[in-house]
Amino acid sequence: MKQHTICRLNDIIPDTGVCALIEGKQIAIFRTKKNDLFALDNYDPFSQANVLSRGLIGGTMIVNETGTDEEVLYVASPIYKQRFNLATGQCLDDGNVTLAAYHVALNNDTVMLQSF
Repeated sequence: MKQHTICRLNDIIPDTGVCALIEGKQIAIFRTKKNDLFALDNYDPFSQANVLSRGLIGGTMIVNETGTDEEVLYVASPIYKQRFNLATGQCLDDGNVTLAAYHVALNNDTVMLQSF
């Protein structure tokens, strides 16, 4: 698999996202307050705009497949506010919509994304 260098960790303010153009596709990369990193498609299918990197990061509790409560981090679209699970890309407000999620990692202080 191919690795892409995105930026330094400190280039992403905690609880925000940045957009990277990888092989012609816009990818939103998010950093939490705990320095966890996530990557999703930047394209919001509801507003049909590449805006998710500008969304707000939040958390909520959902009931998972086993029937237990699970805390989920999400990004809320800045346009219509649909929430997307940062780990899976699943829309929390419409179960029929899922964004592609990508593996993102930290190598020393460099944010890296695996090719898709």
